[in-house]
Amino acid sequence: MDPARALGRLAAIALAAACWGCGGAGDGLQRLPVAGTVRHDGQPLKTGTITFTPDGPGAAGAAEVVDGAFALAAADGLSPGGYRVEVYSSQPTGRQVPDPDDPGATVDEVASVIDRRYNVASTLRADIPPGGPAGPLTFDVASPSPASAKAKRR
Repeated sequence: MDPARALGRLAAIALAAACWGCGGAGDGLQRLPVAGTVRHDGQPLKTGTITFTPDGPGAAGAAEVVDGAFALAAADGLSPGGYRVEVYSSQPTGRQVPDPDDPGATVDEVASVIDRRYNVASTLRADIPPGGPAGPLTFDVASPSPASAKAKRR
């Protein structure tokens, strides 16, 4: 399977896993609204997804990032505690590649515009206090380095 396509599927799986239990009605967990920004190479991330996975018991969450902003309403918000944060975004490369699900067909190739240290190998963290964040959360992410992009092509 094409690595870029696999990354896209991984992001979809991560989003689904993060949303397991979203909407939390009746789960007994305190949920808090959370909002913030994501900057990519110093600029607002055009489009993407941000996921929050709790370190222990708690509410996971995910939100779309549009023009650098994301928000989770209280109903879909996060519980107090620590979270691993992952940011995903991809763009078409301009190339056509074989469609693994339809022999003989092609699809647009996409590649992640976010370095893996901010998603599958994320070091991003968020700590949500019992009263909710004091203000918007801010995450800075970067493009993959040329060395990591070259290693993917091998």
